Amino acid sequence: MSIETSLAKIKREIGIKRSLIIDGNVGDVYLDDKNNILNIEEYLKDILKELKYDDIIYWDRVDGARGDLNNLKVVDDIEPEGDSYLEFEDEETTNVQKGMFKDPSEMFNVVLKNLTNPKKKIAFILNWSEYLFDNSGQQIVGESLTNLTILGKAIKDKKVEYYQQDVNESTIIFVTNKLAMFPISYYQGNPEVSTVTIGKPDRLEREKMMEKIEDAFNVRVPNNESLMSSNNKHEYVDMLDDFTNREIIQLSKLSRKESKMSFDKLFYLFKYGEKDNPWEKIDYQALKNIKKILSDRVVGQDEAIEKVEKTIVKAYMGLSGIHKSSSRSTPKGIFFFVGPTGVGKTELSKSLAKFLFGDEQACIRFDMSEYATENSDQKLIGAPPGYVGYEEGGQLTNAVKEKPFSVILFDEIEKAAKPNPRILDIFLQILEDGRLTDSKGETVYFSDTIIIFTSNLGASQVQVSNDHEDVSRQFIEIVKDYFDNEIRRPEILGRIGYSNIVPFNFITDKNFLNKIAASKLKPIKNGIFEKHHLNLDFENEVEFVHYLSSKADISKGAREVLNAINDYLLDPLSMFMFNNKDLLSSFRGGKIVTKLVDNKVSFELDYE
Repeated sequence: MSIETSLAKIKREIGIKRSLIIDGNVGDVYLDDKNNILNIEEYLKDILKELKYDDIIYWDRVDGARGDLNNLKVVDDIEPEGDSYLEFEDEETTNVQKGMFKDPSEMFNVVLKNLTNPKKKIAFILNWSEYLFDNSGQQIVGESLTNLTILGKAIKDKKVEYYQQDVNESTIIFVTNKLAMFPISYYQGNPEVSTVTIGKPDRLEREKMMEKIEDAFNVRVPNNESLMSSNNKHEYVDMLDDFTNREIIQLSKLSRKESKMSFDKLFYLFKYGEKDNPWEKIDYQALKNIKKILSDRVVGQDEAIEKVEKTIVKAYMGLSGIHKSSSRSTPKGIFFFVGPTGVGKTELSKSLAKFLFGDEQACIRFDMSEYATENSDQKLIGAPPGYVGYEEGGQLTNAVKEKPFSVILFDEIEKAAKPNPRILDIFLQILEDGRLTDSKGETVYFSDTIIIFTSNLGASQVQVSNDHEDVSRQFIEIVKDYFDNEIRRPEILGRIGYSNIVPFNFITDKNFLNKIAASKLKPIKNGIFEKHHLNLDFENEVEFVHYLSSKADISKGAREVLNAINDYLLDPLSMFMFNNKDLLSSFRGGKIVTKLVDNKVSFELDYE
């Protein structure tokens, strides 16, 4: 619901309903019919004046009551406290001053006395209403129960007039940030009470606000055009999806505080604290070679890498999600990697993070086996208020706040999806809206991330084969059946997209294992040189690579190669270096030569 629709409902129901509760985006500012910027108090007062209310009283616990208080009837069965009441001038009125009635009990009794007065049409606006009642566990007790009873009596005691000249009656309006903190017994099933939620501005409302404050922006616009007359104005408005009007005004203030920059850079600075968008800094020539770059680390998965390439190119050209939403709030890419264990699903995710953002640590991995128990989904977005760990926030939302440009890897999703189906609702929101609201009420955006789900579904069902097309078809059918029939959540797969199911091949060629083993030796060499200033050399590297791959079970995938490297290279190498620790410093700049003698590994130190 747009702000305009919500405010129209408020205007329509004031006086018809004896009480309104307004919640949601009540801390924002709004444009009225005359294009003035008003807060909620100013807007409500304008409406009430237009409806010709005799008196408008605005109240909160800090400032007390404000308005023409001298015309108020004051309840005479409440003992005056301090300066809350002055001497009566007559039976009906008292000379009260601004700032009186700070205590809610006092104010509710004033409401009771005046709301039922047939001679006057009066409106009370009570702000910060979520703090009026002790509403813990929805059990209203003590003074809060008394106040709620007084309030209920005030809106029900007045005689019902079905026909009168002025259709608008006295009313009490509550303004609250969170309807959930207001006693449900007051409004549920009560025909005298209406609730109205004010949402964030829609696209047209954001555009109007941008036009209103256009001169406040100090940004560079192509061809020296004005901000809202440029060819890019619609894109600028779309970028501000989910912004409040206050945030748009804050954005304009930031533009005047910083050196002049483009609107895009200003947006990223405001949203993420960074001027530069890493997506725009991807090297064009590197992107042209992305298949080769990724294939150097992930061997034998050309079809998967080709699918990744298409998605990254689409994001680079600014076309991601454009068919779904003009705001392009959805993630830059979504993949469902499925296939046997140890064939490169996680490795491709890390390689992609390194390619896009220059750091493997930009791949944020979540082991979904840790989220299989009931309520463990709360760990992702944070515990609810009042629960242990609330102040820590959510693991997922915190990670994306810290690294908004990242690859988010949900590893082995099936381990959590079936035992804890509520976790799928979190994924649904990310995939559909590109954002999540954490337990603290803060919105976290996923619009600059790549989302990857991995799964071993079908790994034990699909027969090992060199027919990649047939293997791919079988894996896709198993994934579809899982979502449609096993967990009965086809809408999740619909958001992921059938075309984004990326099957990985079985590794059936020993040559692939040799390539994987060879690729893993380079970082080992680099690590030894950085720490010990020694070069790791091989008497016959090709022979040694074949030796390592022969120790790996090809049916268990590439991960077995890593195990073989650990068992047959790193373990004996560690012991050799440990036993010769005193000699290592004298060989700085030299090398450790690795040999195979009678199918056993041996080492020796040598100078260059």
